[in-house]
Amino acid sequence: MNIRTAALGVAIAGLVIASCNTATVASHPTPLPKSAAARVTTGPAPPSTPATASGAASARPGASRSGTRGGCDVALWRHVYHAYRLHVISSCRTVTGTVEDVRGEPDGDTHILLKPYPRYAGLVNAGNTEREHGDLVLEVICAGSVSQADAVTACHGVTPRVRSASPGDRIRVTGSYVLDADHGWMEIHPASRITVIGYQAVSAPSSAPPPTHAAPAGCYPKTSSGNCYEPGEFCSAAEHGETGVAGDGKTITCIDVNGYWRWED
Repeated sequence: MNIRTAALGVAIAGLVIASCNTATVASHPTPLPKSAAARVTTGPAPPSTPATASGAASARPGASRSGTRGGCDVALWRHVYHAYRLHVISSCRTVTGTVEDVRGEPDGDTHILLKPYPRYAGLVNAGNTEREHGDLVLEVICAGSVSQADAVTACHGVTPRVRSASPGDRIRVTGSYVLDADHGWMEIHPASRITVIGYQAVSAPSSAPPPTHAAPAGCYPKTSSGNCYEPGEFCSAAEHGETGVAGDGKTITCIDVNGYWRWED
């Protein structure tokens, strides 16, 4: 019995010692590496700073607003009459080419026909080909006297600030590239800037139709600059209901088309 009692006492003492060692290990864990400790003590990473977000926003196109955009004077649009008829394809576009014809219009605009350089040939459409000899139409607004009744208000008090050009001038023009839905052709309208970069005599290639902008003797009535009216162009209040002859010899009449008076054949 004494031997058994002694053996039991030794076993119990061993268990007590083992238990104490285990408690000691648990209370002193192995230290974490410095990098891990840093992650624990600093918490989650802070969100992106406001400066980064504002920098991204300022890089968006159109974040800056000014009187000009890409070289185009946006204020000119306030003086475009019936602006709804112009469908904007590009708010600002620069084109180079040779001026083939220039004429004043009853709405006060100077109507310039530009033979674009080959790299810009895609800017004209079938309307330009059929009715404007393949030329791109440029409109310098409010450049002359206004006799067309529905254009008077838009040009009231406007001082012309865009230079015109002459046939033969090689020019660089900047303005809005639009589809004139009334006429079906492409235009730079309004033109914001015209720079003459050279000159060459205007002589249409043999494959091109000869210019026919001069008013035939039999057309009537004529514009204030002596040109023939063409179907689709606006007519003045004095011409309402009048019948005449267009530049192509067709009979035209000044009629009300959805509230606006136009020459129609």
